[in-house]
Amino acid sequence: MLMKLDNSISTNELRFQFEKVLRAMSAGKELILTYRNKPLARIAPYQKQSEAIPADDPFYSLADIAEPLGSLSSEDIDKLIYG
Repeated sequence: MLMKLDNSISTNELRFQFEKVLRAMSAGKELILTYRNKPLARIAPYQKQSEAIPADDPFYSLADIAEPLGSLSSEDIDKLIYG
């Protein structure tokens, strides 16, 4: 007999006890979804990424640096990004 992990939820429980998933996500916890007592997937809370792009980020300024219909070589791009 397999032991059930505290952080796991079966596919059956997912269907009928979805509030358990919502509570775990609200608490910032990660769950392992199991099917027939075998790990199937990981369910993790969504982590919003920072929307602010630093003003000095060279990657996002490449379009401003490149000439219209011109081209930058990979070496040129590396120099701009990595210095």
